[in-house]
Amino acid sequence: MFRIANFTASPIVPVALTLGVLAITACGDQAAREAAAPANPLVGVWSMTAITADDGTMIEPSQPGLFIFTEDHYSAVYSISADPRPLAATTFAPTSDEMVAQYQTIIVNTGTYDVSGSTITYRPMVAKSAGFVGGHSTMDYAIDGNTLTLNTTSVVSADGMSPPTQISGETIRLRRIE
Repeated sequence: MFRIANFTASPIVPVALTLGVLAITACGDQAAREAAAPANPLVGVWSMTAITADDGTMIEPSQPGLFIFTEDHYSAVYSISADPRPLAATTFAPTSDEMVAQYQTIIVNTGTYDVSGSTITYRPMVAKSAGFVGGHSTMDYAIDGNTLTLNTTSVVSADGMSPPTQISGETIRLRRIE
């Protein structure tokens, strides 16, 4: 037993107080983790698992690709081919034809985005296609557990043009990896 002023307590009191403080701290830590969790379910890193080809066939598994979302920004880099991307005969020194072949098999853009309902609007700040910078694209999205499905509804360049090939209806399936 120990004595504080005119109060005498058994050894069980300090143990009970310590357990109470630990329980309150644990509840506070959980509340802090929940408060820190992003409200936006897109936030994270998503790896591409499948994509619908131009002819409507599903490529599964797809070539590698990543979509990264923060609260306000995104980055998307992915291959649009079922086949591995073509290599140059001399690494880091492709011929003009090899550059064109490589260029045609990849999508690269990054910028800001916003969400309205189940629609994402992307506004690229940097893109493989310079004419896309200042334009926008929209995709409908659905999240089921760790799977994100994106369905392209429009792509518009900075000067208001749509691409010559049909991109609307392209579907991309991704898996959350972070």
